[in-house]
Amino acid sequence: MKISDRIDKTNDMVGDWCSETPPCPKAVKISLDDHCQFHCTFCASGMNEVKARMSMDRFRVLVDELVANGCDEIGLFFIGEPLLVKGLAEAVRYCKGVGVGYVFLTTNGALATKEKVRGLMEAGLDSIKFSFNYADGAQIKAVAGVPEKVFDVLVENIRGTVEVRDAGGYKCGVYASSIMFDGEQGERMREAVGLIDGYVDEHYWLPQYTFGAQADGAGGYKVRGNPGRLGNLREPMPCWTIFKEGHVTADGAVALCCFDVQDKWLAGKLNEDGSGFMEAWHSEAARALRRAHLAKDVHGTACEACIYGTGGEGWKPIAFRG
Repeated sequence: MKISDRIDKTNDMVGDWCSETPPCPKAVKISLDDHCQFHCTFCASGMNEVKARMSMDRFRVLVDELVANGCDEIGLFFIGEPLLVKGLAEAVRYCKGVGVGYVFLTTNGALATKEKVRGLMEAGLDSIKFSFNYADGAQIKAVAGVPEKVFDVLVENIRGTVEVRDAGGYKCGVYASSIMFDGEQGERMREAVGLIDGYVDEHYWLPQYTFGAQADGAGGYKVRGNPGRLGNLREPMPCWTIFKEGHVTADGAVALCCFDVQDKWLAGKLNEDGSGFMEAWHSEAARALRRAHLAKDVHGTACEACIYGTGGEGWKPIAFRG
């Protein structure tokens, strides 16, 4: 299955998912470490002032609960950069050992050395996606606050990841995504993508999200809510993310939004041992927000600014699929 097909399947709102108490999500993203060495101006993760790390014991209990309730896809990332996690390969191996069908992660790529990705693939990683959002070294320094040379490192790491996968015969997809900008930046990004497009299995474009109205990057095709990827956008309400995909921060917060870095969409907290995901998933806070989305009226909720914007300024019209 192409990664774009997998994304579109997760985004679809059909059947039992349109409920105040939907089943356990098939896919859950877990942040083992909320830290990130990038400080991108278009990302709201920098607003998360309290950075935490999840213990492996807590992680195992959480994964066990998720698998017992039907979760089959675990993303080992959410707020932070996953390759900062020293025990990441161990986490991959544990997920595969308890029957998780698809283990994936998204990375900024700066730490994706051949040695590190080889260890992840040996542990059973099914997919690695690179967020590729810089046109050159000068831009990665200006936008992410890292040295210019990191851009060349990122390109080399993407190519190296494919080489490791192919040489070892690992069954791991290698993908990349980029934010779609217009004008000169759009042209520069298309040229930059040409450096990796012949290596990755698939590259796709994303609109400029506002991270739940918590951040507002300049330019780009900004959209309301999270309507998915460009090429297959859907209506922003009801928002699929609060019905179909789970998100857990390193300190155990169960978030209803994939952009939640400040507990604005808090469904609940895990217990000290790491259990309690389903309790939070079906909490009154979660049910109330889902009711608003099903009624297609999120005024007065945490989703209001994200869905409706701020007076409509800066929003580009987008075409939704039927």
